[in-house]
Amino acid sequence: MAKAVWSERRFWVLDLELTGLDSSEGHILSAGWVAIEGGEIQLSQAGHCLFRQSALMGDDVLDSAHLHHITDQQREDGVELSGWLAQAIDEHADDLWVFHHAPLDSAFLQESCRRFQLKWPKPQTLDTMAFEHRRLPRDVPPGYRDLTLNACRRRYGLPVYRAHHALSDALGTAELLLAQIRSRVGPQASQRDLLRAYRTR
Repeated sequence: MAKAVWSERRFWVLDLELTGLDSSEGHILSAGWVAIEGGEIQLSQAGHCLFRQSALMGDDVLDSAHLHHITDQQREDGVELSGWLAQAIDEHADDLWVFHHAPLDSAFLQESCRRFQLKWPKPQTLDTMAFEHRRLPRDVPPGYRDLTLNACRRRYGLPVYRAHHALSDALGTAELLLAQIRSRVGPQASQRDLLRAYRTR
């Protein structure tokens, strides 16, 4: 399987909007996702949802609203995070999970699994931000080392999307991943090559 061409693998590209950066105190407000199959983005498998506020966890939007523009009123029509997470793990445990800044989103997902007593599937993960950080020369000016999603996308000639909307960021990350693979890893790279290129060092 590891020698198979990368495009034979299914990817699940996920982005989360959060109340903060500390998974032990913060909460997940929304998720956006899109799949990559056959080396192409499958918009028919894209999705977005807001998560209903929990009376027990005190997961108010609070000061984070100025970033993602999500309000507690909007979340009243959302879904339960526990149910969404259980279904996502069931459907995507064997996929390659892709994030732009995997440590942050993975920490929140793992913490949510702990809170809801769900088993964390330990998925294989690719991080487009970490890949970009490693490939940049160390002597470039600090401004060029900007690793935000839109800054990374601009280096591959990709258009700027609205930031801090989970679906928009998931789609942007999927496009960035394909641009990185095709221009830096190689269109005929194996799955082993891909995992080696994106592994954490």
